Amino acid sequence: MTGSGSRLTVERVDTVSRRPWIFVTGRLEGESLRIGDTVTISSADQSAISTTVRSIEIHSAPGQTTIAIDASLKPTVQVGAAICRSP
Repeated sequence: MTGSGSRLTVERVDTVSRRPWIFVTGRLEGESLRIGDTVTISSADQSAISTTVRSIEIHSAPGQTTIAIDASLKPTVQVGAAICRSP
């Protein structure tokens, strides 16, 4: 899938105390994400914010991925939001 970019549709948002991140889980389509990638979060109200992937966890279910991003973005990241990386 070279050049197709990445899209993670948010299915769940979790926090862990003592961590400066939120953990966002969803179905990943397109290319793999990498720690350090710049991604854009597009929410239902059409706002778009850029951030950096801080950590990645891949679950056993195909396509299920959890990424960690800055906790300050929690109000922006809701179920149904899209997190995308351009090719």
